[in-house]
Amino acid sequence: MHYFSKITGVRETDEGTDLLLRIPGEQVGSIISRRKVGDAVDAEIKINDGRTITIEQRKKIFACIRDICDYTGDDPDYLKEYLKYDYCATTGGENFSLSDCSVTVAREFISHIIEFVLKHNIPLADRAITRVEDVDRYLWGCIKYRRCSITGKSTGVDIHHCTGSRVGMGRDRKSIDHSNLELIALSRDWHNRVHSEGELHIFEQYKIYGIKVDRETLKELGLKHEDID
Repeated sequence: MHYFSKITGVRETDEGTDLLLRIPGEQVGSIISRRKVGDAVDAEIKINDGRTITIEQRKKIFACIRDICDYTGDDPDYLKEYLKYDYCATTGGENFSLSDCSVTVAREFISHIIEFVLKHNIPLADRAITRVEDVDRYLWGCIKYRRCSITGKSTGVDIHHCTGSRVGMGRDRKSIDHSNLELIALSRDWHNRVHSEGELHIFEQYKIYGIKVDRETLKELGLKHEDID
């Protein structure tokens, strides 16, 4: 769940920083109580630094919109408004303008568009990772939708165990806990190259890496032991 809030108080201690938050127009006390583990509930804080969308972010957004329209035949203005609406409906955010929205909103909107591209297997004019702002989320999306992290293609995609996380001799593929291992989605060709050439050079060249996927996400993604190599 996402709530827009205001930080109204700050206190720094030896253990960290205590924040006093106000969530305008929402009563969430009962929700927090139900989700407590011990005397606390985990949450994510994103601080708006006041910066507005950059030229590079706009370029990435409109390049993606152009590529999607080339694939679907949609009108660019229509598609832009559809993607903005879909983003707001998904996140609970307010409508925004691509002329003066915050850097944070632009970053999240780009991630939303990239996930749309991965989900619907839409080809881009260049590699998707060159347009992403949140690499972790992109790599997670590639695993979720079985797209190659390098090419973005969906044909013959394997889920690869990264170095130090491979299932090899002495490790039972059916009993091993994959949630403690780093995974990445690669096409069969790139998977074979990684095994034969090693990860270091390829991963550095294409700015990719393995990400840890927790047990609940493994279930959500429908990953089975035999799907991972």
